[in-house]
Amino acid sequence: MKEHEVGELQTINQQVMIDLIGNDHNEIIRFQQQFLIQAKQSLQHIATFYRTEQLAKIKEEAHFLKTSAKAVGAEICAHHLQTLEDSSQEQDKATCKLHIQSLSEELKRVYHCITPNG
Repeated sequence: MKEHEVGELQTINQQVMIDLIGNDHNEIIRFQQQFLIQAKQSLQHIATFYRTEQLAKIKEEAHFLKTSAKAVGAEICAHHLQTLEDSSQEQDKATCKLHIQSLSEELKRVYHCITPNG
């Protein structure tokens, strides 16, 4: 994805979930809450893999979480996960660190978007 296209992405694109499961507000919230739990666990795994220089495992974890991010409409998060996948595949630890930091910040924005009073 080109850099100028990132600005077109949304922290949470609600239409993605509506298109996927319909306009069931409670079900959408349930899926989003599950994503947050998964994202927290995945970010912890990614941090551990980074510290132990297991870049191939970072790629696997990023790919796994990216699928879920796309499903709940976390578009910017999915973008950061793709760039993390790419840099880990290239064995570029310094760039991985930057993408992990960006991912962490974006996950905070996702949390605030989908958690009432978050």
